[in-house]
Amino acid sequence: MIIINSLNEIKNLGKSVITIGKFDGIHKGHEVLINKTIEYSKKEKLTSIVFTFKNSPVSYFSNIITREIITEVEKMNKLKSLGVDVVIDIPFDKHMANISAEDFVKKILIDKLNVKKLIIGHDFAFARNREGNPSVLKILGKKYGFIVDIVQPVVVNEVRVSSTHVKDLIYAGRVEEIKNYLGRNYTIEGKVIHAKQIGRTIGFPTANLKLQENLIIPKRGIYATKVYIGDKVYVGATNVGYNPTVNGEKMSVETNILQFDKDIYGKTIKLEFLERIRDEKKFKDLNELKIQLKMDTNYIYKKYICKSS
Repeated sequence: MIIINSLNEIKNLGKSVITIGKFDGIHKGHEVLINKTIEYSKKEKLTSIVFTFKNSPVSYFSNIITREIITEVEKMNKLKSLGVDVVIDIPFDKHMANISAEDFVKKILIDKLNVKKLIIGHDFAFARNREGNPSVLKILGKKYGFIVDIVQPVVVNEVRVSSTHVKDLIYAGRVEEIKNYLGRNYTIEGKVIHAKQIGRTIGFPTANLKLQENLIIPKRGIYATKVYIGDKVYVGATNVGYNPTVNGEKMSVETNILQFDKDIYGKTIKLEFLERIRDEKKFKDLNELKIQLKMDTNYIYKKYICKSS
């Protein structure tokens, strides 16, 4: 897969079929667009192109950092795994905000990318003042000689699949439902850092993660997680919150990895959220906290380790 980070880098890609969007999370709806693009490219011997943006247009206009479902690296890896030929991954900037729909089509899609088919979602809009909607693109397609395929929304459990809905589920801690819409469980990745190490003193050592700043963090609470360390997979009890029993002041994501006792400081690990077990709670002392943690880990062990052993 070729990744292009600037419009000036585009050279000799041949005739193409393109889908455009932020593709935040690459959920089931996004996968329909991308798979249609790849299928048509193979059928007609065209280059499949995903045209996307490094940053959210919303963050550009509002000057606020938007929370993301996946990192930029994960996004590229996912697109590669789906079989995309070329990803154009550029910043959404002043030029993108001010370009007219027709100039975008003529100067980019036609002159640079030689588009023969454009595949978009039913609510797609781009260019200056979001003037490039499906109706406008149909007209421009006839004018410049390319097909516009408008894909209807994917609906699961009577809910339209969208990045907004996936984000809402993460914020609400409803991690068991996310797979229905995202196509996989929600994961976060980070480097293991040194913290207060209070868990170790009561028999529950934890791996505390330093996370990418703009990632969405699930609702505060205790979760059952899968823990990926190198090529090994473990099960863990993950606390998302402030550790109120020990008067924690910073939000942290820390995991007690079951059946594991190795030094992994400085290593990058990935957490896959399986189930939210309970709310975060302030206990009267460390002994009461220890009793509850024992109950949490016993529950996770019986459900996720005994079941698979």
